[in-house]
Amino acid sequence: MLLFIRLRSIVLVLLYPIYLVGLSAICVLLNLLFNNRKIDNFIVKLWAAGTCKMFGVRVKVNGEERVPKKIGCIYVFNHASYFDIWAMSGYLPSFRFGSKIELFKIPVFGWALRRVGVLPIDRERRESVFRVYAEAKERIIRGDRFALAPEGTRQTTEKLGPFKSGPFVLAIQCSAPLVPVIIRNAARVMSKDSIIPNWNRWTDEIILDVLEPIETKGLAVDAKKELMESTRVIMADALENPEKYRSKNSSQS
Repeated sequence: MLLFIRLRSIVLVLLYPIYLVGLSAICVLLNLLFNNRKIDNFIVKLWAAGTCKMFGVRVKVNGEERVPKKIGCIYVFNHASYFDIWAMSGYLPSFRFGSKIELFKIPVFGWALRRVGVLPIDRERRESVFRVYAEAKERIIRGDRFALAPEGTRQTTEKLGPFKSGPFVLAIQCSAPLVPVIIRNAARVMSKDSIIPNWNRWTDEIILDVLEPIETKGLAVDAKKELMESTRVIMADALENPEKYRSKNSSQS
């Protein structure tokens, strides 16, 4: 049975580029023809949810009703796996994320990322990151949502690493609420050191716990350190004590 499970995962990993490039090409074409945000959102959700289902990953969401309606916000999440983005993009209210700039160099897929408004993050150039955030500011004010990993990169476990200030400065500048999201089991599905999802199991479940939004209205940029530290305390506590923060409402796919 284990051999069959691993064979399934290997075959799907080999086939995944076809799925990725095919959907990316459709996304670019539809964006050029219609430039419609609802169509873009549908393609992003189709890609992300399809990736989860392809590899036998169920996603359970607790607290989706906490996501602000009709205003921009910034999701901040613990980042330990590529499946963080797939689970969030597939099952949370639509948003765009920040992605390392190297992915934008991939033919077709990189074009699709740019067309749907994903943020290119160059972690080696701090001034470039803040320039990208400045460009995102107007979009958030208009009501767009973004997901940014305050740790900056994937961690080897789901325990929080050090936070960077960028997402918190952006939230303050936009007066946008921060929406912490705790992601559980994504590293078990596919860790930072793995390239093959669900290597030892046929199915698994990723849990997304959406916490109460943290308001930033009235804060000065000088308050970024306090905001960053208080957010990290809340997220670290929620990681250790899920029931303390968990909403009664949940959905599962």
